[in-house]
Amino acid sequence: MENSVILTKVREYKGNNGFILSLKGGLTKYGSLTPKQLSAAGNFFSKFDQPKTETPMEVKNVNVDIKVTKFIAKKIAEDNELEFNPYLMTISKVLKETPKAYQVVGKMTTSDVSSCRCCGKDLTDWRSQATGVGPVCSKSLGIPYVKKEEDVEVFKKLLKIKIDKIGDLTFWLAKSQIVEGGSKLKEQLS
Repeated sequence: MENSVILTKVREYKGNNGFILSLKGGLTKYGSLTPKQLSAAGNFFSKFDQPKTETPMEVKNVNVDIKVTKFIAKKIAEDNELEFNPYLMTISKVLKETPKAYQVVGKMTTSDVSSCRCCGKDLTDWRSQATGVGPVCSKSLGIPYVKKEEDVEVFKKLLKIKIDKIGDLTFWLAKSQIVEGGSKLKEQLS
């Protein structure tokens, strides 16, 4: 990209990137940019000139339990207005794939798990291990926590009702944000 094009793009920039805004201020104040600043701005703007590469694919049906990072769990919760963060998901479809991410359809898992469905922490007592949810997260779900062994089946039924009511969620999943199950997902896509 030519320097004159870069300078024009910096002058006309209307976004909110702090670095480019600082270059725009410097350009206004001093009338020029250093070679390193020009190079960095050129790299920034060239990202938008390149077409995004998506692997064209038909929708693939899969059945994979995954554990995601806090960032993805929080994003899923925000996008779907959930009162808890779903860390453990069962992916049923892959809609799109880019080199760094999948667009998937999934729902909170009902499989037996060793970490909490809502916070991702390891489950330590028998009640949490039997239900897949700790006492604090049970409140977030709005389901009374298990007090005795007979309550486990009722809890699991209430949890399934809650998960079915939420239904399938569609979201982008960065490959780097899959804590567990990423290799199994990749295997099922092959």
